[in-house]
Amino acid sequence: GAGVRLAEILRRLQEKEGLNIVCVSTAYNRKFFENNGIRADFKNIDSNFKFESFAGLYLKSLLTILKSFFLLKKDFLEKTGANTVLYSSSDLFWEVIPAYYLKTRGKNNEWIQVIHHIYPNWKKRPGKKIINWLGYHFQRFSFRLARKKADKIIVLNSIVKKDLVRMGFSKGKISTSSNGIDVDYFDRIKKETAGYDGIFLGRLSPSKGIADLVEIWENVCRKIPEAKLAIIGGGKKEKKSLMEKIEEKNLSRNVDVLGYLEDSEAHRILKSGKVFLFPSHEEGWGIAATEAMACGLPVVSWNLPVFGEIFGNRTMQIEKGNVGAFSGKIIELLGDDALRLSAGENGRDFVKKYSWDSVAEGELEIINSC
Repeated sequence: GAGVRLAEILRRLQEKEGLNIVCVSTAYNRKFFENNGIRADFKNIDSNFKFESFAGLYLKSLLTILKSFFLLKKDFLEKTGANTVLYSSSDLFWEVIPAYYLKTRGKNNEWIQVIHHIYPNWKKRPGKKIINWLGYHFQRFSFRLARKKADKIIVLNSIVKKDLVRMGFSKGKISTSSNGIDVDYFDRIKKETAGYDGIFLGRLSPSKGIADLVEIWENVCRKIPEAKLAIIGGGKKEKKSLMEKIEEKNLSRNVDVLGYLEDSEAHRILKSGKVFLFPSHEEGWGIAATEAMACGLPVVSWNLPVFGEIFGNRTMQIEKGNVGAFSGKIIELLGDDALRLSAGENGRDFVKKYSWDSVAEGELEIINSC
């Protein structure tokens, strides 16, 4: 997601002369960046407040923001110079509010805001309504701040750009970038000896289509009783609910819910699979699908408009909601090795065009244009 994208870009930008990168974040994120080879001046802002829900996460984030104002004012604001660029890698409010604050306090600060995708109406979004309501309104709050003060907006597809212009953003401030993929990294990954027929990799949330996965795989198993699906992704409560549904459908022998895995392990399993299931209901780009394509797996997804723009016809896009057609395409691929391997190889060749090096160069141009 946004963290992976930021790490890939920072790793390349830190090699540029004249760039002094300061990361203001939590100790957890600092460890993530350091493990990904990021050398920067880290400013840790943490809270001992524990949370067990999204509401708790929002509360902890608000407390962390309040704490950050004191650190930023004391240790950062006073040192800002003519070339200070504030870079918010997502529109989550805990990234937007500090950037807005620093922008208003420092006349030399330039603010670049990345917006990945726009949440649909909270009433229609899959999942709990209170969580959807919070997410929708917090994003709209972030949008108001960015629309007012951000110098540049980076989006990952033209659909988001058009929607933002309709929402009152200045068209001239919006630049379209993309995500990237390190195909050489995936080429070096060794396959597991035993692979899964189907793989899902992503956050366990309703918006990612996890409810669809069980129904889709139930149909697959009616035709291929031994078919096995691996579900990789974090989300404690969602995992419990998902496993209950799997047991209810008598699919325990056919579905392994592996939970969160480190990238190295997750990618080994991914590369050993046959077909990638991507029933997400909303995406700004689709990094997980790109990783699957880099591993040589054909991707079956719903026909979200963004996928047509990013992937063209290199993925197999099914009319959204047509579970029978989605299942049927997986069954077809599992039953035809030549078709599956050909589709996977075509996808792998295609994603080579999305290089992190070119993405980082594009972001640097945007930074220099401020």
